[in-house]
This record gives sequence, structure tokens and C-alpha cells, in this order.
Amino acid sequence: MMKPRFPLSDVIVRKVKTNRKVEKPEYADNLWQMNQTEFAMQIEGVGSFYACNGKEVEYSPEPGAANRTVELYLNGSVYGAILHQRQILPLHGSSFIHSGNAVLICGESGAGKSAIVADFCLNGNEFLTDDVTPVIIEENKPYILTLSDRLKLWGNTLEQLGIDKNQLNRIDDETDKYYYRFKKSAGKKVLLKMILILEIHDKSGLEFKEVTGAEKFLKLRNEIYRPEYLQGMKENEKVFFRQISALSNNLNIFNVMRPGNIEISRMRSEIENYINQR
Repeated sequence: MMKPRFPLSDVIVRKVKTNRKVEKPEYADNLWQMNQTEFAMQIEGVGSFYACNGKEVEYSPEPGAANRTVELYLNGSVYGAILHQRQILPLHGSSFIHSGNAVLICGESGAGKSAIVADFCLNGNEFLTDDVTPVIIEENKPYILTLSDRLKLWGNTLEQLGIDKNQLNRIDDETDKYYYRFKKSAGKKVLLKMILILEIHDKSGLEFKEVTGAEKFLKLRNEIYRPEYLQGMKENEKVFFRQISALSNNLNIFNVMRPGNIEISRMRSEIENYINQR
């Protein structure tokens, strides 16, 4: 098995026969065990994982587990745990650069985050992150750290975008979802200007609504990647509270209501027109 990829180059990633365990978990169930500095996870048919102190990762694959499947969990839940341990705010969204600033697309799974970002980046914009987006605050301004180099896209999305899925790597054997790579902007940080939160509704067109006041904080709190981790990393509640408050005060947030059956190109075009008018 080749060594799996991991977004952070300063994290030590080791394959081991048996992972360390979280000896004194603040939260534990049949999937995760964690405290402020340690995290463990077991995935049936894939393997077990451990992360500590924001800088070490261990993984122990089950016999026959595909490297790409192990990598999927390393780049999702384990990566998110490392960011939580470093107290870097991880938001569940995908992002790109438009007119020099970062735009972050959030929303529930299936809302179309990655599809919209892919179409923006295939039409002259620069790719930043997919699914897990690290946000830092410097001098009271929010920045996205660019640590991704690929999007995960469904087969029907690729068809709409005119991309041959047969030329791409599948994320696992059971899912019609594929990796699409973009040029990586390693180590870059980009000012975050706007967050769009996608929601599917039953109307015929897109509707935009600015989020204001206390609702901005609540919306952002809901977009933390793996908020369940806060049950075991309780110090992060106050840290992320301050970071989300700074975000609320320094960027614009909009709800985007989209029909379930809208074409990606039309959705991207209407969102782009809206962004350009702000």
C-alpha cells in the first residue's frame, strides 16, 4: 500500500500494527473517542485511526482495505480532528478565489457545494478547498488556508461539467464519486470575503437572502466541521466562539435557496452575477 496523502505537511503520519488509544476520553462512542489532545476512530472494513496534539497521526488498515478508502478518512474526519486540536476553525464547505478574495460555499451534504466550486474553477476562478476549510483570524480579519488540491464530485456532476469520469480516480468501490484535481496553492492564505450557504427548496429559481444580526453567529456555528468533536474538546467552545464572532463581524453571509433540479451552469452563473453586484 502506498503512503496515503494528508493535507498538512507538518503532521507525522505513520502506518502501525496497533494504534494508540485515548486513555481518558471526555467523549466516547462506538465510532469516536476523544479528549482535548487525543482522537481515535474505528471504521469497520477500513481500519482504525489515532491523532494527537495536532501533529501526529497513526492508522492501522484492516486486511484488504483500499488505500484510497483509508485516505478518504484521513483527509476527512482525522484531518478535521487535527484542526480541532490546533484550535483552527474548520468549516464544512468548499471555497475558491473570485476577484482576489475567497468565497466559501457551505450547506448540508448534497446541497451542491463541490459542484458549484468546480464550475467556478473551470470558468476562470482559482480553487482553494473542498469539504473541510480551515479559517484563521489575523488582525481581526478571516483568512482561508489553502490546503486542498482536489474536489470530490459525483458522476452525474462530472457529466454536467463535461468531464469524463473514466479518466479519474474513484474515491471508493461503492460510491459513484471521483477526485478531480486542481493546481494546488500550497501554503497560501486568502482573505475570506463572503460565505454562501446553499439550501435546497421547491421553487423554480434561486433566491438570495442576506443573513444579519445574531443569526450570522448561529449559521456559522452550524457550519463547524464535525461539531460533535466539541463534546470531547470542550476548550474549543470558547475559542471557536471568539473566532466565529470575529467572522460574523467581518464578512457577508447569504442564504442561497436553490431548486433541487437546477443545472450547475445556471446556478453558477446566477451566483456569480449576485456576487459581482455585492
